[in-house]
Amino acid sequence: MEIHQLRYFVAAAEAGSMTLAARRCHVAQPSLSQQVRKLEEGLGVGLFDRLGRGVALTEAGRALLPRARAILAQVHEVESGVRGDVEAGRVRLSVGAIPTMAPYLLPGLIAELRAEHPGCEIVVREDLTESLVERLVDSELDVAVMSAPVEHELIELEVVGREGLMVVAAADHPVVASGSITLADLRGLPAVTLDEVHCLGKQVSDFCAARRLAGNVVCRMTQIETLLEFVRLGLGVSIVPEMVSRHDGHAGRRYLPFRRETPTREIALAWRRGRVRGRLAVRFGELLAGRVG
Repeated sequence: MEIHQLRYFVAAAEAGSMTLAARRCHVAQPSLSQQVRKLEEGLGVGLFDRLGRGVALTEAGRALLPRARAILAQVHEVESGVRGDVEAGRVRLSVGAIPTMAPYLLPGLIAELRAEHPGCEIVVREDLTESLVERLVDSELDVAVMSAPVEHELIELEVVGREGLMVVAAADHPVVASGSITLADLRGLPAVTLDEVHCLGKQVSDFCAARRLAGNVVCRMTQIETLLEFVRLGLGVSIVPEMVSRHDGHAGRRYLPFRRETPTREIALAWRRGRVRGRLAVRFGELLAGRVG
């Protein structure tokens, strides 16, 4: 038994004619008649007496009619309810983000998304790139915010923005006086960095290694908050994203832009190849691009 068969049956019962029912359902009459016969075969009973150009319900047909109408009403309610929820944003969105972006991008972005769609449910997972990729592939996440590049055959990636990296130092560090910094200023200075399990840690390490700045790392850590506290205590300088500087109001740290050859990182939205992004996921991407583009 299929829904369209019930629709054709109800239409024929109400019209008293297969021809009229076919017109109402916008299908060919032979096709409608064939589907009604398949419904009869599936139920093992005749539903209509064929009376020349018209039809009349049998006893079984009269028994089925109110049940078929109830089923179709429930189907209509489901269809309209699903459309209404999607159009109103009453859906669930699972978002991932790497730790060096999540605290700086997601709170404001999700607050804005929730303001637009107060009925939505948003689940956030903060994790490393490798783990987020696994969850995207397994469809546990709808989208994720991370840094490009990401090499995986099942991941689609859209770069939505780029940001520069800056040097952070203790407020009383001698390098702060000039207000900006060069690569030459960093040579010989103790440094603290994120571990290379973070994509940012790897990016900074590669940047420094290419410019022979990698020999003075005194500590590697996995939390950017810990790194910033080490910097505040004067244990080393570090290279961090610009978005960190915009959210750090501590008087014990200063952020210095590079005077030239500024390192950058790309900010990207990722999702599983082959999956269609829903309306809420698309809007999330638009808001993200508006903030970092």
